[in-house]
Amino acid sequence: MPNTAIINRRALENLDKTVYTPKREQLKARTLFGSYKVPAGTKTYTYRVMTETGVAKIIANRGTDIPLTDADMTENSQGIITFGLAANYSVTEIQEANLAGQNLDTIQGEAIARGMADFEDQLVFKGDTDHNIPGLVTAAGQEVTLDTPFTDSKGNTSDPKTLLNELKLAKQKITQLNGYSDVKPVLALPAVAYDALDVEYNDYQPRTLIELLNSRGWFSQIVKVNELAGADNKGKDLAMIFDNSPVTAQILDAQPVTRMQTEYRNMTYTIPYAEQCGGLIVRAPQAIVKVHGI
Repeated sequence: MPNTAIINRRALENLDKTVYTPKREQLKARTLFGSYKVPAGTKTYTYRVMTETGVAKIIANRGTDIPLTDADMTENSQGIITFGLAANYSVTEIQEANLAGQNLDTIQGEAIARGMADFEDQLVFKGDTDHNIPGLVTAAGQEVTLDTPFTDSKGNTSDPKTLLNELKLAKQKITQLNGYSDVKPVLALPAVAYDALDVEYNDYQPRTLIELLNSRGWFSQIVKVNELAGADNKGKDLAMIFDNSPVTAQILDAQPVTRMQTEYRNMTYTIPYAEQCGGLIVRAPQAIVKVHGI
């Protein structure tokens, strides 16, 4: 039967040419740590840390008990891995995309970039024990357990005054170290703990707890890091307080995300991308505090 309608249904549709994607959390690794670069193809990075000791003392005339200085050198190595992700589309899909005014390279490129960055963030924060790559969470460091968690079993924020004092004590684990008195460490929190700071300090102090923390200048940054949810060895949330200067920690980079040679087979294109990274170099674990019981 012929279609005798003056206007067909397709003509009444409004096709939005924008391709929408759900919002995703901003990745934090590259905003918190600098980069240490080694040549592409490097498999292992080795660094040395020297610890010097020695204190002078009063000596008697012709005394022979002059104290000596000592320097201990420790050597550490960690691996560098190659990880990748590929775009794949057929000749037909390219033709259809062209007809629809869409650029497959752009669409796939954004997905590639996000997928590679997601893997990199996990590597920096959690490491990879199979390839001898430490992460911020898994590296050695100081351990602190809060007496009062950030929230109760119903998700209500605990006493702000207590939380403020506990965070101060945890921060001092770093700032009271010899040579670290002027350091303003980073406070990194999982989402639930971060949101718990958005509460008024008390009825007489209208500012929120996070505003008070910022005004006191204890931390250089207070950031939400999703990788810290369920990150301790018991599957519980974990907070981290750490110095993020290059002396303490840097991301180990060998090769940035690189487009490799396109493969063509059975009327299908495959475009691989690869990156070489060694996660996080943690040179001064004493300047990292893991806060449990949050």
